[in-house]
Amino acid sequence: MQWHGLKLPVIFLAFVCGLALAFGGQWAYQEYNFQKPLNKVLAENKLVEDFKVEENSTKSVVKVKLSKDTVNLMDAYQEINQLTGQVMGKTPYQLEFVSETDPSLDQAFYESHHVIYQSQVAGNFPEVALKVQEAARKQGAEGKVFVDQNNIYIQITKPDGHYLHQVIPRQIPGEVVFWQGGANVAKRN
Repeated sequence: MQWHGLKLPVIFLAFVCGLALAFGGQWAYQEYNFQKPLNKVLAENKLVEDFKVEENSTKSVVKVKLSKDTVNLMDAYQEINQLTGQVMGKTPYQLEFVSETDPSLDQAFYESHHVIYQSQVAGNFPEVALKVQEAARKQGAEGKVFVDQNNIYIQITKPDGHYLHQVIPRQIPGEVVFWQGGANVAKRN
């Protein structure tokens, strides 16, 4: 069959081969440049119990379950984030920690979350640490708070093996306007 002197089966076959090559190339690029090296780095890390990489339209989401004997959530995050960043290069990704939580740990976090999120702006980190420790103690757990220049790390653990890990960015996304006495004092983007 021909159309204006062109053979339609040849055009269709070329189109299908082009699509297969494009999608196959994309898969191979992802698999060999990111997936396998990332799997190797995370599988060999003693802090990591399990992990999963999910792809969405804008970035890769690396979900990590830490070993139960993780002592310092901040150190674990920094180490895993550095290793992941080395593999991912300039490709955008998000690192998330998976918790083995229960209702009492969720309640401890809920009781302290207002102070935690307020500290993003106010910087009242000693108050956050006291509130998290108090809320955790009420639930029979131990609460720890770590802070670095980028994140607030909340680590609540129970003797029965349940734990909650939350990493909260210190910078609030978007534009934040601080008001003082009705006057616009500062903007942060």
